[in-house]
Amino acid sequence: MLIHKSNIDGKLKKEKGENQEFIKEIKIKYDKWIDKINLLQDKTDEDSIKKKVEDLSVYKNFIDQPKFKKAFSAQTKLHSTVLEEFMYHLLNKLPAIKNGQFNLGPIKAYSNLFFAPKSLDSFNKQSGLTINEKDQDFAISKEILIKIDNEEKKINIPIVSIENKTYLDTTMLDGSIATASKIKSGNPYCLFFIVCETYEVGKQVDPQYTDIDQIYSLRKSDKRGSRDPLQAEIVLDLFNKVKNHLDSDWSNVSENIKSGKIIQ
Repeated sequence: MLIHKSNIDGKLKKEKGENQEFIKEIKIKYDKWIDKINLLQDKTDEDSIKKKVEDLSVYKNFIDQPKFKKAFSAQTKLHSTVLEEFMYHLLNKLPAIKNGQFNLGPIKAYSNLFFAPKSLDSFNKQSGLTINEKDQDFAISKEILIKIDNEEKKINIPIVSIENKTYLDTTMLDGSIATASKIKSGNPYCLFFIVCETYEVGKQVDPQYTDIDQIYSLRKSDKRGSRDPLQAEIVLDLFNKVKNHLDSDWSNVSENIKSGKIIQ
């Protein structure tokens, strides 16, 4: 899903005056960025991924100009959706998911279900099936239909879940740690990543022993608004981790026993 494009298109329809002119400028630059992305859309080699990061940097430097930051606040999600859409352009051509059976983009991700009938009488008629979900910025997921008695509900099961942040501070990290645990209660084999531009969590906090599989900080800085270059090697590591996850067995106890290491 091209969520950043949708954000721009929405603003083209509703913004007025100077902001209308600003969003027109951004749309021109966005279209040029996407033209470059499309030239590489079927390529997943290392050089192509590095070029995608280079092109992202050019667009990010443009859209992060002070005049655009002032005109469009964080609440408008104009700037935050750039990384979310980039995840789609980075991962949508992975061979394992090219059959179209999986969805890529923001979702309400399944975490758990429970039964909460309102009364004994209602329980005789319906199970009171209730689904808990968590909003995710980007996921590779599959839609599944649950049927229990006469009730049906569609749920989205993520196999890769990514939270995107322009910056990550301690409060945000605490929320992400809780979300990761909930997501993995619904699918323990889901990869859970945070991708941020700058990592601003206090150095006394160690996220090593949480359900977060990795936190990728794209700039070598702990200062918000840093213009340190985006790290192509970090994006490449993210890409390879996702590719390896999709290509590997998530559970193979028989093979683990043979190796002598039961937990891989």
